[in-house]
Amino acid sequence: MIDIGNKVIKKAVKLGADQAEVFISSGKQNAFTIEKNAVTCTSGMEISGIGIRILKNSRMGFTYCTDLLEAEEAIKKALSLSKLGKEMPYFSFTSENKIRPIDNLFDKRIHELGVEYGLQKSKEMIDSALEVNKNINVTNGYIIYGSSSFAIVNSQGVEIEDKGTTILGTVGTVMKDAGISTGFEEICSRMLDVDFDIAGKNAAELAVKSHNPKKCEDSGETTILFTPYAFRDMLEFITIPALHGDIAHKGESVYSDKVGELVASEEISIIDDATLPNGLNSAIVDDEGVPSKRVELIKAGVLKTFLYDVSTAKEYGKESTGSGSRSERLKVAKSYKSLPIIDARNLILQGRTHPIDELIDEVKKGLLVYTVLGAHTANPASGDFSVNSSLLFKIEDGEIKHPIKSAMISGNMPDCLKNLVGMGNDFKKLTGEIMPISLMIPTIGVEKVTVSA
Repeated sequence: MIDIGNKVIKKAVKLGADQAEVFISSGKQNAFTIEKNAVTCTSGMEISGIGIRILKNSRMGFTYCTDLLEAEEAIKKALSLSKLGKEMPYFSFTSENKIRPIDNLFDKRIHELGVEYGLQKSKEMIDSALEVNKNINVTNGYIIYGSSSFAIVNSQGVEIEDKGTTILGTVGTVMKDAGISTGFEEICSRMLDVDFDIAGKNAAELAVKSHNPKKCEDSGETTILFTPYAFRDMLEFITIPALHGDIAHKGESVYSDKVGELVASEEISIIDDATLPNGLNSAIVDDEGVPSKRVELIKAGVLKTFLYDVSTAKEYGKESTGSGSRSERLKVAKSYKSLPIIDARNLILQGRTHPIDELIDEVKKGLLVYTVLGAHTANPASGDFSVNSSLLFKIEDGEIKHPIKSAMISGNMPDCLKNLVGMGNDFKKLTGEIMPISLMIPTIGVEKVTVSA
């Protein structure tokens, strides 16, 4: 792929580009869709292409093609489009080359897996769920696995290639018995170390536990224990966007102008670590060729920095945090069809942790929340949110009493991070819901959150 990149760069410079960058990606995957206790669809896919950015007279043009034969026309189109681009006299493609390897990103076993594996594991996931209770149905789910590689070459001397594997699965269950209750589970890894049997079992057991929910009769401020699934949405749609450097410098973030200030509990640190072994979004470089880094965003409650791609970093006199990410809207995979944007890579919460039972023991009156809906409507400029949950449990005097039908939960995300009750030790690796991010987070307990039926 680097040879192809160098050929495209030479063509771009010959055709008049002042600088040029080529992003080449290639990948294959197998996917299995589950509906109504059976695999209903299997598919295999291979995708490859070339994304081309050029600079001409301090203006950028971008286009893409699927093979080298189309590159010359694509370059000419990018040069033409650059005339319409924003003038960026401060911008230059990265010239950094100091990279280091990262462990457990590529597993040859996943790369070589055939269709039989996916069919077998789909059946195992379904069977393990059905064994929990005779009234369980596996209503939806999927298993996806495959390998991918990418290369970045530019006219500033960068020549980098990397590869990885991914395997992931989800399962949703419904229990019908004088009512309906639901459960779910997700698993993901870069290595062949996932257990689909346990995933099916966990999803079914959650559906059983949430059966016969009662109406939420409490309202007002209370303590909430957000499971990793629920807190993922809160972080993905509220906190992470507020930590984007472009948003922060425009004054559109609740954290604008607060670097160096205490913005969360001193027991919380938020880190974006793109060098994490087995991290879903780890790679030796980001999607602009900047070496991957471990970035402390919030350390012991103090805001330290924001996330930057190359463009935003140069515009505001900062250094890129290796946060340039290429993906299509509402898709989490790398895409040669997209320009780099700022995003987190592997977001990690750190702090003193406690067994989940101990967190629950400390709650006199509150809720254990598994899912939230509506976090995407929150405003990163204020951090205010109002979400609904239909999978939650009442906690009273340190015990989980019963499931609740639904409840509205509202508050302010920065206040939640300040009003920490505790962090669990049940860290879960999760993909973003609609963004190309990964999170490693536990159950989080916060107080002074408003609940209403």
